[in-house]
Amino acid sequence: MSWSRFIVGVILVLAAALMFMVGEGSYSTAGAVALAVLGIVSITISRRSNRASAL
Repeated sequence: MSWSRFIVGVILVLAAALMFMVGEGSYSTAGAVALAVLGIVSITISRRSNRASAL
């Protein structure tokens, strides 16, 4: 379960980076920031779950 969250987080961060580089306008910037935040939160949750299961 934690691997799938990690992979989803990485995909979201990559999509946000692509949106930021390719997109034009304020809507794409806001969307890129929102996707980046969701990706970072997903990666953090996956790492936290992995650490808790190891204990």
